[in-house]
Amino acid sequence: MNIQIAVLCDSAIEYQNRLCILGTFDTIRTQTLPATKPQCSVALQILWTKIEEGTHTIKTRFMDDDGNPTLKAVNSSVKISIPPTSSFLTTNHILNIQQLKFTKKGNYLIVIDIDGNMKTEIQLQVLLKE
Repeated sequence: MNIQIAVLCDSAIEYQNRLCILGTFDTIRTQTLPATKPQCSVALQILWTKIEEGTHTIKTRFMDDDGNPTLKAVNSSVKISIPPTSSFLTTNHILNIQQLKFTKKGNYLIVIDIDGNMKTEIQLQVLLKE
């Protein structure tokens, strides 16, 4: 398995098996805390090979720089079945988030676990405007 895309963005949709991403970002600048991002999305594109056919679990965890959870982890699953004429399959995964709140400045992580193993992380920083 290969995570081809893992981003935090303003929005994402899937259209005809295509992942459409708008406004990727890794920094939120705010004048006051707590700060709230009204709407955003975590977008993933994962390439699977024939030896990975079967059901897989995907867990998305949100943490601050101390490793404390900032949101409840989100679990999902995907069943991979590759057609006989293909050697791989790409799946798109979108997690829409409403009212993402940050209580302090600093670094945050969005960690993606697949089948219980950490596969990638998306870094985010919250900065105070000067």
